[in-house]
Amino acid sequence: MGEQKNLRASILELETRLRAAEARAEAVEREAELQQSRALELSARLSAILSISAALLISRDVNAIVQLVVREAVNLFPGTSAAHLFLLDSESNTLVLRSSAGTNAQRTGRGLADMAILAPRAMFLVGPELELALAAIDPAEIAALQASLPGWPPYSALLAPLRVESSRMGAIVLYGGVNAHLYHPRDIPFIQALADLTAVAIDEVLQRARATALQRDLALTQSLHAEAQARLNTAQAQLLQSAKLAAVGELSASVAHEINNPLYAARNSLYLVEQDMPADAPQRTFLEIAQQELGRIARIITRMRDFYRPTRAELAATNINTILRETLELVQTHLRHGHIHAVATLEPDLPIMIAHADQLRQVFLNLILNACDAMPRGGDLHVTTQLLQARPEAPATIGIYIADTGLGIAPEHLTHLFEPFYTTKAQGTGLGLAISAHIVTQHSGRITVESIPAEGTTFTILLPVNR
Repeated sequence: MGEQKNLRASILELETRLRAAEARAEAVEREAELQQSRALELSARLSAILSISAALLISRDVNAIVQLVVREAVNLFPGTSAAHLFLLDSESNTLVLRSSAGTNAQRTGRGLADMAILAPRAMFLVGPELELALAAIDPAEIAALQASLPGWPPYSALLAPLRVESSRMGAIVLYGGVNAHLYHPRDIPFIQALADLTAVAIDEVLQRARATALQRDLALTQSLHAEAQARLNTAQAQLLQSAKLAAVGELSASVAHEINNPLYAARNSLYLVEQDMPADAPQRTFLEIAQQELGRIARIITRMRDFYRPTRAELAATNINTILRETLELVQTHLRHGHIHAVATLEPDLPIMIAHADQLRQVFLNLILNACDAMPRGGDLHVTTQLLQARPEAPATIGIYIADTGLGIAPEHLTHLFEPFYTTKAQGTGLGLAISAHIVTQHSGRITVESIPAEGTTFTILLPVNR
């Protein structure tokens, strides 16, 4: 009997040990399954973080970034009832909701975002900690959250600041559902990683925008500086031109004054000789020629003296086409001897302008003769007029173009062509183009030159029509 009892006890003990071993095996199996599940969850979250990182790298818009992050946050933490992403407004220094999920964005308050942006790192709130944090929120914010979140109060929350170094940019807030253990402390690294990636992506977009704006401002500044420098150079050139022209004017007035005295003496002498000469004297013809030439010299001197101060009486209604035709007719012999073919394309019905006809004739003659000098082996001379009017309400402008197919002008000479005493001709005085430019300026016009060496030169004169 005793042996049976011992046997039965041994069997019971063996069964107990077997059940204990089975329980331990089941526990180990459950732990292995849990570890495997956590490993799979970790792998999935890491893959998700990598995918989010890759998507953020190619994003070039802040709105696209915040919407992507909120959407992926809900997927990264299943069961999330609401997700909010706030960015700090630099002007008002307040948090502004930029994207949300699972809530009415129009009525959502900042809630825990004020706490999140001030936190040094991500936080997991549950139980009393969450209740204490919610109690510190402004009642108006609580009311907005209660009206927008499905189920209030939440049982857990994940918070993370958006920071780049010491710069605060915003915050991410995730609210859990009714499950008190929805979130876990092991979620903290993932929400922090998501927040860091978001902050870096947004900062890169903002820095790129700032760099673009700075480049645009720099280009504008450089353009304004170049424009100001060009204006300064033009003003300095005009000042130098005015000074040279003033010197030429003083010299002309002085020369005219010195020539006038012997000229009037010669004219008076011829007058006295004429009075004593018989009407039928054969020398009277030569005397008249001498008087006419002295008169012409006197008129030239008068024009030279008054050149820089033309009187109003000298201004009259002038037809530009007529002056050009007369000038071309005057140089016909010169053109034939130089084997130069002249073509005049004059726009009909050009408006009459108030001008000094003799001075404009001097300009055209000087430019045409210069063009002939530039074609020692012959060539083509094109004289063109055109009526220009940018806007109906703007005054019309007459364009005169004198172009040749000659030797051209070297680039280093172009900027000095209209300076007094500057010449490239061996026998030139350097006054022709300077005087021409001054005459055009006196008529409120503008003269420019374009030239290509060995191809030709074009002078352009723009004269406003004074109706």
